[in-house]
Amino acid sequence: MNTRQSLTIALAFAAFASAGAASAAPTSQEEWFGSEPAVQGAPLSRAEVAADLALWNRAGLGHSMEGERNAIADPAYATRLAEYRRLRSGPEYVAEVRRQGGNASAVAGQPSAAGGN
Repeated sequence: MNTRQSLTIALAFAAFASAGAASAAPTSQEEWFGSEPAVQGAPLSRAEVAADLALWNRAGLGHSMEGERNAIADPAYATRLAEYRRLRSGPEYVAEVRRQGGNASAVAGQPSAAGGN
């Protein structure tokens, strides 16, 4: 193979590679992240986030991802997750938000909190 053939092959490869890279590169934020926002609804207060974490830990999920074992495959994980969801959707969440110093009447996602319970 002579120098001219090598140069032709190199240029063809470079043109092919740059065309492929240009078509594969995302052109908008929607292609990277999707058209829907990641978070919907009112933002959570600091007390709501702290309350959520406290209930997560109370349900026993705080240490479920530690270690070499796959926690999601553990049958007890489903039980702990159900307990967390029960706590998070019940009056325990409002009580925990109050304990964390938050305004329980403005708790996001808790219609019973607005009624003064």
